[in-house]
Amino acid sequence: MRAPPLFARVVLALHSWQLLAAFEEITKKNVLRLKEERSDIDEKQNLPQMILSTVLDYSGAVCVRVRLRVEPLLANTSLQIESTELDARNSHAILVWRSHENSTVRWRRLPKGHNRRVKVDPCCFTNNEHLDLRKTLVWEMQFDCFKAQVDRAVRVSVHDVNRTLSEAFYAPTVHHSYLRDAVPRYDVREDTSAKLFTVNMDAGQELFARLCYKNLAPECKGNTSSRINTDLDPVVTFSIPHLVPCICVQLYYTGVDARRDTTCPFKDKRLPGGGDILSSSSLKLYGSSVLEWKPLCPSDPSTPAVSLCWQHHKNHSQCFPVQNSTLHDRDWKYNVTAVDKHAHMCVKFSLNDSQRVFCPFSSGVFSEWDVTVVTGSQRLHVRLSSSITASFSAQLCVEEEGEYVAKGNVHSVHMEEGTEEVELSLPLNFFIPALCVQVWRSEPFLHGKRIICPDYTHRRWGLVIAFSLAFLITLTAVGFLTYIFIKKKTSVWRCAERKPVLLVSSSDDAVHVAAVCALASGLQEELHTDVRLAQWAHCSTHASLAQLGPAPWLYGQCQEVQQAGGVVLLAWSLEAQQAFLQWRESGGKKERENSWWRGKISDEEKDTVWSNEQHKDKQKEGWMERASSVTDPVFNATLSSLWSGLHSERCGQGFGLVCFQDLGGSRHIPKELRGVRRYCLPRDLSSLIHELDLKESSPGGGDKKASRGWCCWPRFFSKALSFWLSHRLAQRLEAWLPQKKQDREKSKLILKLSHKPHGKLKKKKKKLKKKGEKKRKGPVTVHS
Repeated sequence: MRAPPLFARVVLALHSWQLLAAFEEITKKNVLRLKEERSDIDEKQNLPQMILSTVLDYSGAVCVRVRLRVEPLLANTSLQIESTELDARNSHAILVWRSHENSTVRWRRLPKGHNRRVKVDPCCFTNNEHLDLRKTLVWEMQFDCFKAQVDRAVRVSVHDVNRTLSEAFYAPTVHHSYLRDAVPRYDVREDTSAKLFTVNMDAGQELFARLCYKNLAPECKGNTSSRINTDLDPVVTFSIPHLVPCICVQLYYTGVDARRDTTCPFKDKRLPGGGDILSSSSLKLYGSSVLEWKPLCPSDPSTPAVSLCWQHHKNHSQCFPVQNSTLHDRDWKYNVTAVDKHAHMCVKFSLNDSQRVFCPFSSGVFSEWDVTVVTGSQRLHVRLSSSITASFSAQLCVEEEGEYVAKGNVHSVHMEEGTEEVELSLPLNFFIPALCVQVWRSEPFLHGKRIICPDYTHRRWGLVIAFSLAFLITLTAVGFLTYIFIKKKTSVWRCAERKPVLLVSSSDDAVHVAAVCALASGLQEELHTDVRLAQWAHCSTHASLAQLGPAPWLYGQCQEVQQAGGVVLLAWSLEAQQAFLQWRESGGKKERENSWWRGKISDEEKDTVWSNEQHKDKQKEGWMERASSVTDPVFNATLSSLWSGLHSERCGQGFGLVCFQDLGGSRHIPKELRGVRRYCLPRDLSSLIHELDLKESSPGGGDKKASRGWCCWPRFFSKALSFWLSHRLAQRLEAWLPQKKQDREKSKLILKLSHKPHGKLKKKKKKLKKKGEKKRKGPVTVHS
């Protein structure tokens, strides 16, 4: 008799266990939370404290939530929380223990469960509370899901290893309509500038959320919903696609027929701008006479202004407004029967400084007439064609500040049905750029004007070609006149009288002699300067160097050059320093020789000497074979003249020292000659050219007429010529200056040897020099 009720109880218990297992998988509330806080020391005597409450599942099942306040567990200690159904004798338990990690607590379900960890959350600690001895640490544990059934009592107890710490009885009760009418707990915050909705939801909920649009209908229509577990995602952010008044946030539980809670933050609010209202709307053409505008929020009282505009072929992003073409609506429906339905005739909606353009006639052929514009030489030809009887008008216009303003008179024409083409001629004004033509049907009247801008490319290219030819002719004429002027001035400057130059070489080195010759030829060819060079005079058949001898020739040339205001340039080298030191040592003897050659003996004695020498052919052949015999005596004579000039009233004026780069002569000029002006070539070529110009700095003022002509020249022109000539001379010199590493090492070696003060080496050089002089001169007889 009692078997059926017992069997029914077993079946009901098994069913309840299945529901509870399914509930555990759905809700996923099997989570232990633990936080640590400080409390009054008096509360420690009342611990542990336990509070039981009911947690509802959205499918109908319930759980018992346990909140427990206990003292913190010590290391390697445990605590067990157990829930037992009194009628079914079903029990559930969790075991909590503390390992060596101070901030981590481990727990698991009994009898079988995986070990889990939970971090201790320190709540509301301040520095003062840590120092307060009247407070003590307390743990608050919360476990949300001990499975239970409605109106069935459970016993919840807390145990440690040896004893029961606390025990309580609880019977969960829930009203049946609560599960269907319950709504989620949340809060919505809006950000209009960023177009975002931020939804903050309470923990312990599983729900759906979405954006939707709430209009006059009771249902909020929108996108699909997203399932959210608030334990994992308590805050959700929605991006607002369109900032309109009817956009809302809707949340509801996951149960069947759950109540949906909708929040509309922008309801009864005035939103900034109207761009989103227009961009979210649509426009539809019904037949060929009605346009219907459909906003996303029909309940919104905002009403845009609507007018016609013309869109060009080349620029689809800009639509130019048509004057006097406003459209009026009735329930957002616009009658367009009397509108010119061309493919480029569009409708512009304006709301709160925002605009949107719709082109509803671009998808079909609705126009009954057509027009083309052709440019002429002085007129614009407007060609009209129509399939009906109508009158048309045309007028010139020009774009000003985004609108087309009419220019000139209105020209009209009437066309009968069947007429193929009619042409209107409009006079073209060349003083108004980018002229266009606006054409409209005047009878029967249609709203809208077609704006046609002809292509002026061919006319523009003609003007461009004409101006280009004129510019090229002008440029050619200016260039030709400039060339003639520069050529004239250059020829005058190049052919002007210049100071003569006496250039003296100080070394028999091939590179040095080549550089000296390159400088001499450059000055003579580029500046037309009179250059005297011993090497040229020695090689010339008409020169007097071989007749007078090196020293007399030098003194004569030096006197002529200085009287003409010229410059004596001494090309310094590495060997020049040794020669200068030897010349200083033998200064007395050189002075006697120089005095002899300067005329302290009679002319008859000179003739006798040279006649005796000419009779001795062998001695003369030996002297001629020594090609470099002119270098040393000419250089020594130049040193004598330079030394005399330095100790005279002129203080070395009319003399100059020339040093070549990469030949190592600029660093070894003796201190006694530092007062003489120096030129390091090719760097100082412009200064040398300026010094040789007779019209600027001749001793006697030079040619006054030429000087006046030179002063009238522009300063820039003279500087440019000097720079150009110095550049050309520099190219000549660089071709002969040593550039190889072997040449530089050879120069350094010569420099090194020249600085070694060996007495024996000097004596040997003197002996060799005396022997060479005896062989060269031979027996010379001087008659007193």
